This record gives sequence, C-alpha cells and structure tokens, in this order.
Amino acid sequence: MVRMFGLICLVFVGILAPSVSADCTPPEQRTDCGYFGIDQAGCEGKGCCWSPANDTPWCFFPADRNLNCFSLKNGGASPFSTSEIERFYGLFKNNININGKGGVVAAPDHNTPGGSYYYHWERDGALTMRALQEVTKDKNSIMGALKAYTQWVLGRQAETDPHGIDVRTEPKYMLPDGAVFTGAWCRPQNDGPGLRATALMMFAEHLSATGGSDYVKEYLWTGDSSKYKGGAIKWDLDYVLSQYDSATCDLWEEVRSSDFFWNRVTMIKALHTGARFAITMSDTASANAYTALAAKLSEALYKEHWNGDYIIEATNREKDGAVIVGLNTGYDDALGMFAPTSAEVASTILEYNSAFCTEYAINRADTSSGVGGVLYGRYPGDVYAGGNPWVLTTAALAQLFYRAASFTSEHGVPAMAALDKWAKALNVDSMPSGKDDVAGVFLEAGDSVLLRLRKHVVADDGHLDEQIDRNDGHQMSARDLTWSYAEVLNAMAHREAAVQARYGKAVE
Repeated sequence: MVRMFGLICLVFVGILAPSVSADCTPPEQRTDCGYFGIDQAGCEGKGCCWSPANDTPWCFFPADRNLNCFSLKNGGASPFSTSEIERFYGLFKNNININGKGGVVAAPDHNTPGGSYYYHWERDGALTMRALQEVTKDKNSIMGALKAYTQWVLGRQAETDPHGIDVRTEPKYMLPDGAVFTGAWCRPQNDGPGLRATALMMFAEHLSATGGSDYVKEYLWTGDSSKYKGGAIKWDLDYVLSQYDSATCDLWEEVRSSDFFWNRVTMIKALHTGARFAITMSDTASANAYTALAAKLSEALYKEHWNGDYIIEATNREKDGAVIVGLNTGYDDALGMFAPTSAEVASTILEYNSAFCTEYAINRADTSSGVGGVLYGRYPGDVYAGGNPWVLTTAALAQLFYRAASFTSEHGVPAMAALDKWAKALNVDSMPSGKDDVAGVFLEAGDSVLLRLRKHVVADDGHLDEQIDRNDGHQMSARDLTWSYAEVLNAMAHREAAVQARYGKAVE
C-alpha cells in the first residue's frame, strides 16, 4: 500500500508543485522560497523564481502560487486511542534509566543514517525527563527513575571533560556508565544546563510538596557551594548566568552561532523557573540574578528574532523547526511575548506551513487526498537522511495548537489582528469571534496535525521513529526515537488539558 501511495504522490506533485513557467514577475513583497546558501539551480529546482536583488529574497515564490497546504480536517475523534497512547508510553519508558543508572538513550538503534544513537544526549535526556513528569499522572511511579537521573547528572557534572570544554556543555555520554564520548562532535552545546535544571526543578518541586525536601537539600540545591557545587540545579543555572552568550552548536548539531532562538528561549524558561525556585530555597541573591538575566535575554529575543514576518532561529538559519519546539519548551507566562495565540506565532506558522508544504511532496499529496494538517521537518534545505519531515517537530506543532486552545479558554479571544493572521495560517476564510469557537478551531488544528501524523505511523505497532519519508510517507531513520515519543505524548497531554478547558470535561 505504501508503494501504491507513492505512485499517487507523483501524480499530485505534478499538479501541485510550483512551476518556473508560472508568474515570476517579482511581486511587491517577495515571499522567500529558499534557504541559507541556496543557489539558482536549487531555487529553480524547487519550482521557484530567481532574481538577484538588494535586501529582498533572491529565491522567491511565483506570484500566482498558493503556498499553504494546511487544512482543517477532523470529525471530532481523538487522534490516538487510549491503547495507542499506552503503547507509546511503554516504549518511551523503555528508553529511560538504562541499566538502573539514570541515563536516557536517544534511541535504541545502533545503525541509523547518522550512526549509532545508543548514547545519552544531554539535551534529549533533559527533555525526556521533563516530559516524563509532564505526561505521568502518578508521579510516585517515576520517583525511582528521577532519583537515578539526579545521580546521573551529579556524576556527569563531576567529570573532567577530555575536550577542554566545560563538561556541563558536553553533548553526549556513553551508556550505561556515563563516560564522556571521546570522538569528534559539535561542541560546546550550551542549552543543556538550562534544560537539565528545568527538569530537575520540576522534580524538586514535587519532592518539596510531598515530604522529600531533605533529598532536595542534599543533592539539588544544597546551600553549600562545596557540596555538589551547590547542588545539581544551582550548578547548571550558574553556568547559564556566566556563559549564556557563548558561541554554541544548534539544536541539530550542525551550525554554530551565539544567537539561537532555541537556546535563548529555553534559557529564559530555566531562569524564570530558577528565580521562583531560588526564593523557595531562601536564596534571594540567585533569584535576583536569574530575573535580571531573563529580562536581558527577553529583550534580545524580540529584537533579534522577530523579523516582522516570522520568528527566526538564527541569522545563519532563519526558518527552523527548532523555533516551533522552542515556543512550547521555552514558553513561560513571565516571558510576556510569543504567547501561543499571538499574531507573531500565527505569522510564523503561516510562513513555516508554506516552507514545509513546498519542501515535501508528501504534504501536497496528503492535502490533495483530503488529509488535514501538515508535516514539519527540521528546516528547508535539510539533507540529513534525505531531508524529511520529523515526528517530533510535527507533534510540537500540534502541541502548540492545543496550547493555543487552552490559552484562549483561559485568557479570552485573541485580538482581531491576531485572528486575521490565524485565518491565513489555518487556511480558512475567517476565524470565529466567540471564545469557545476559537478554542474549538485551535483544537481542530491540533487534531488535524496529529491525524496526518497518525496516517504515517499507525501501521508500525506503536513505534515512533525519527522521520517520515518526504515522498511516500513511511517512517524511517532512527527507530524508537525517545524525543519523538516525548513530543507526541506531550501533545496528547495538552490535548486533554485543552478539551477540559474548552468543554469542562475529561477527554473521551
């Protein structure tokens, strides 16, 4: 059936792909069709127009091209059943606390296009342990894994890094024992400490509320700099304070910069959370320092990452799925910007819809065959393993829609300017005006995305891999990617919250 669908896909691509014979008269405002470093051949190969000019995209969409293939299609059913979610959760937990030593495997796959994924990545591990807490209703059932992870972090923080960098920015470690990976890699990666601190503060807050404050004071925030360097949380947050603007590798470990949106927004989240947590630990000096730096980074976040049309990841890679993941992972009410219903987020999704609809034949084929939603990848021009949609970035988009639904139910209807942007992003004539109806549209948008994802993963017995083939839609690359499970489970948890907020009852 997959091969048969691939043939159908070729037909749709011929109908829907842009053609260089289309209207290439430069419009008044060109819409960027390229990516950083694209040349004329690559541009025209995508069916786009090429015309060098000052201060405007050289590679741009034809004036008569309908770019956005997103569609709202859902009959009200949950994208995944209870049994399917339980299957995801079981496979997710299999990748946690390897051999009881606290490590998290990125994927139990030793033979991916990028080599073995059987390592603990600092970033993936932190995001996994945060997600585990967010999607597990019985927190007592995961206390053992969280304590093992705490000891894992303390062990890694105490290592001497063989690469001459601060070990807190070391990207990956051997399993099960945790020795630093000695091979060449993209180093340093300075998002790890903030992400780890955020996950551990969630754990510490639960411990403090359930009679476990002694463990917090022993290992997580000691109040004594000579003991675990102040504790696992404080030692990581102290790195953010001192090295927040250091040059680093991006989320995908491919390019370097000091201005990544992902790094900044997740650091701000860690600092805001850290300031609140430090107050509970009677450390006002740290709280004040975290708050001051969060304010400084927040100012840069808007000035340097909102270009008037969409949120950019960095100057050397503007359009990047890391932005979508970051809008979830890094959002905090104290941020005061880029709320899930904002006009800026709507404009970003519109731009990214157009980019990934153009990028992937499977998106155009799915839309033509009546499947709602859209699939997202890492970034336009990606070539890793063929450059495909990713499960995790697609699920992150769904989560963002569900969060917008809850935000609407809690805070009211977005301003008219934002609603107009949302109508364009969701490819509808107009948005409704009532709070419940707007929340319902966002719910339907999230469901549409996950239903498109479901179409391509449901045949794999609950397994979620890294990527979805850009042409025929089968799962591929790293098998059982832990981060894929984390994002899908988080999306479904946010769906449940959104349904509860919208209808006042539990999800069915």
